[in-house]
Amino acid sequence: ENERIIEIALRDLEGGENSTFQTLVNPQRFVPNSHVHGITTRMVNKADVPRMEDLIPILLQFVRSRQKPGGYVVLAAHNARSFDVPFLRSEFTRCKAEFPSNWLFVDTLTLAREMMKSKGEKSTSISLQALRQSFEIPLTGKAHRAMADVDLLSIILPRLTFVLKWSISDLIMKSFLPSDSPKSKKKSLR
Repeated sequence: ENERIIEIALRDLEGGENSTFQTLVNPQRFVPNSHVHGITTRMVNKADVPRMEDLIPILLQFVRSRQKPGGYVVLAAHNARSFDVPFLRSEFTRCKAEFPSNWLFVDTLTLAREMMKSKGEKSTSISLQALRQSFEIPLTGKAHRAMADVDLLSIILPRLTFVLKWSISDLIMKSFLPSDSPKSKKKSLR
């Protein structure tokens, strides 16, 4: 609730023209942990880097431009339930923007745990980088940068579903609403 998003990236797995979205976000404050993600306060606290309140309408328009009419939008992230979704929900609330009711989330961390369980293995490390190594995916870009992680996740997600023998319907059944993630005051609709 007290922290801010400093970078966002999305990729439509169906591909096509304009299938990616990426930007730094101006948090209007000091950026800690630059040693982890490589993003410094100086990089984002500039007039030409959008603030979240300016970015939300652009983000929503990008997602609307990619979605099929009348359906749900399924967004995947690694550790979505405990990290990405609470951050997004908090930013939408702070900016007094309505969180889309048709957004469902898939947490690939949960899928990775399911995969380990199905193989009868004890989960040692199921970080995105550990999965990259496990699936023998070459490193491209810097870990913990939004688009590099999205690119990696777009390769890992189909591999996880293949190992688990899950269809798109199975993924949707395992998805969750933002209200299902931590620090939520609302009950689940599903």
